[in-house]
Amino acid sequence: MYFHYPTLFKLIYLSFSRQYFSLWHATLVIIFLVPFLLLRTFVWAMRLLDYLFFPGFLKQPVRSPLYIIGNPRSGTTFTHRLFALDEQFSYLKLYQTIFPSVICYKLFGLIARIDRLFGRPGERLLNVISNKGFKGWNTIHQTGPEKAESDEMLFMYAMLSPLLGLLFPFFKEMDAATFVDLMPQKSRDKLMAYYKNCLQRHLYATGPDKILLQKVALIAGRLQSIHEILPDMRIVHMVRHPNESIPSLISMFDATWKSLAPDACKDGKAYLELADLICKYYVHLHEVEKDFPADALLKVRYEDLVAAPHKTIHGIYQSFGLEFSTEYDKLLTQETNKARTYKSKHSYSLENYGLTEKMLYQRLKPVFNDYGFIRVTQK
Repeated sequence: MYFHYPTLFKLIYLSFSRQYFSLWHATLVIIFLVPFLLLRTFVWAMRLLDYLFFPGFLKQPVRSPLYIIGNPRSGTTFTHRLFALDEQFSYLKLYQTIFPSVICYKLFGLIARIDRLFGRPGERLLNVISNKGFKGWNTIHQTGPEKAESDEMLFMYAMLSPLLGLLFPFFKEMDAATFVDLMPQKSRDKLMAYYKNCLQRHLYATGPDKILLQKVALIAGRLQSIHEILPDMRIVHMVRHPNESIPSLISMFDATWKSLAPDACKDGKAYLELADLICKYYVHLHEVEKDFPADALLKVRYEDLVAAPHKTIHGIYQSFGLEFSTEYDKLLTQETNKARTYKSKHSYSLENYGLTEKMLYQRLKPVFNDYGFIRVTQK
């Protein structure tokens, strides 16, 4: 498993430096790192055993995977979970991103079968723990062990994910974690070899002949690197107005910062750094997508998805020549009908985080113009 030690050492140093130090945060950093590194060691050991008991994963091809991407809070999760209803796809569940090992997949599958024999007491307990653990995100991003989820944990294990910012709100100091594409080629090659290895294990264990379905909202800083190892990847790029997506993401981080890093909320610096990072992601995605063949990239507007999810998903299938079965159509209809009754309780605005539309427009003028984003204020 690839591990970027410089990022780890830098984050520890910053957490205990005079500039950022607080006793509460420093304590939480220790509480996080000890079990995290122990968990990572366990997963590393299980992955070593995969070579002994399931060496066939090394020959597992990853053919024409479908990636649903976009800047965070752009409808990628909703789109991903609608696609996940189709059995022709294999997708990562949250627990599979935490335990990316064939042996772990098999072990948890066995435990689940035994649990069902006794009336699912383990499943009920896990649901209770999950609901409490993710309570703060329920109105923002519903997740749980069995939910279709992003592969971000694979990069967390490498200490190269922007999600580290939930505990370490030092985005300007996290160049490698936020922009893998800018790392030295040798380091990128090692990281991507590990990443593809994870995808091979997943397909080998869940469906060798299925299409890999991925959802990654924080992919912008590593899209070029992933494209190098998966040149036949297909992309659905969900596009949402930055005036909406950026404050929505900040509110998601803010919900965690209030508990884990309260000092990050006091002067608003972390808000501005996170907004700056997402602006860079908008620009980077806008540039990188120019290198993709027209038949491998489809841009979908967030507002179109919300207005007509069934029609939007069907259109994506047609664009990529995917089989649209009768069984899937029924499931899709049921889920999109449920979505019509859903009303978000998540509220946010640019002003809440010291941002203005003018600030975003100045940073993202080419993106505003090319995507036709409407400006509420013209001054």
